Amino acid sequence: MTNSSRFLQTYSTAPLFNTKMVVGETGVPADTFRAWERRYGLPRPQRGEGGQRLYSERDIATIRWLRDRTTEGLTISQAVALLESEADTPGPSEQPRSFAALQHELLQALLRFDAPTGDTILSEAFALYSLDAVCVNVIQAVLVEVGTMWHMGTASVAQEHFTSQFLRRKLLALLNIYDVPEGRATIIAACAAGEQHDLGLLLLALFLVRRNYRVVFLGSDVPGDALQQAVDHVHPDIVCISTSTPTTADHALRMACDVQAHNPATLVFIGGQGAGAVDPQQPAIHVLLSSGLAAVEQIGATLAAQRHSF
Repeated sequence: MTNSSRFLQTYSTAPLFNTKMVVGETGVPADTFRAWERRYGLPRPQRGEGGQRLYSERDIATIRWLRDRTTEGLTISQAVALLESEADTPGPSEQPRSFAALQHELLQALLRFDAPTGDTILSEAFALYSLDAVCVNVIQAVLVEVGTMWHMGTASVAQEHFTSQFLRRKLLALLNIYDVPEGRATIIAACAAGEQHDLGLLLLALFLVRRNYRVVFLGSDVPGDALQQAVDHVHPDIVCISTSTPTTADHALRMACDVQAHNPATLVFIGGQGAGAVDPQQPAIHVLLSSGLAAVEQIGATLAAQRHSF
């Protein structure tokens, strides 16, 4: 058997995640793990103020562990018995494989155009670590590495495209799982006109929906008039525009100014590698100083400050 159950003790027991999130994180239907809970007492969710089940990181890791054991051929009762016996057995705990090892193996598989092996490695990563951690330390790291290899001539255009498209499909699937019709705020996420690189923006959108924002993701190369049409239709609280070059940074600033001129109550953020070249000309246009989870925190803090001021 792989992935000894002892590492489950390293996960938090804080009840943070609803049923939909658990399904998205594990791929196990809610009816299945609720049946496990009723019959075997695993997982062990707590109840929120409204009576809804709330699961911890340890609950999610437990469900993944049981899922993997049944995939290997054990019955669920055998898997539960094994889990309980290993938990009672003294001995050194086995640590999950490192992010560096998972990143290296995933990159090598995708450079070989080996999607099945890539799927297996990502599944293992999600079974061992939280979704946010895998996105930052495996998926984002692989994207950066393959981009560097392409610039240095050690990876071909085909290899870079295959790797990027493989990971884009995974991120879009996750975005669809966590998408919410309503949330703490509505955000339109778009790349500036001419900007083709949308994976950083896609990661940001995923982090945002996991924190209960509604995100309308428009993707790459969005003309200014198309963005304004979306804003007029959706009436978002926030617009995020991504740029990776000085040229598209100029486009992003013009688009941001146009949105602000027509929708002065809308917060506008410009982010990405090209955002450092942007000099905001209006107080409601903000440059995202970081990427990923730090950018999510900046967006949340700015939104909270704006709402507090009214």
